[in-house]
Amino acid sequence: MKDKSNNLAQQFIDAYENGAFPFLHAVHMEPVEIGDGKGSLKIVLNDSHLRVGAIMHGGVASALLDTALGLAAATRAPKQHDVVTAQMNINFIKAARIGEELIGEGTILHSGRRTCVAEGRIHNQTGELIAAGSGTLLYVPMPSEDAEMLIALGERKEGGGGLSGA
Repeated sequence: MKDKSNNLAQQFIDAYENGAFPFLHAVHMEPVEIGDGKGSLKIVLNDSHLRVGAIMHGGVASALLDTALGLAAATRAPKQHDVVTAQMNINFIKAARIGEELIGEGTILHSGRRTCVAEGRIHNQTGELIAAGSGTLLYVPMPSEDAEMLIALGERKEGGGGLSGA
């Protein structure tokens, strides 16, 4: 098995597949693809994602975009560092409704030693733009016990990840 200790993004994917990150599982959000400076997730909208008027709640889109930006940033995180969002903005372009599959994609624009700037978009299954935004993310030192736990969660399942680009 290859050493994944310097690949926070792959550790995230492996841990997710082993049941970690209860928020993502609770809202039915799942990673799709990961690559150098990029990350994407998908969600199929159900009635728990809706606000009054039977359209997607803005918090769902914000969580999808935030997670996509964070996953992209994680591909460039220094060893033993985590990623946290310092600032994010989002523009809502089009309403999304129950049954639509949304893909949130994040792409790094700049990655330094301590910060990362990324942009992201959310499209539906037909390619229509639902929302767009950007964010500044911080690389913060990860306590060694947190890093060990993330690695252990990812290694519980034989064979590790399996997403394209990983």
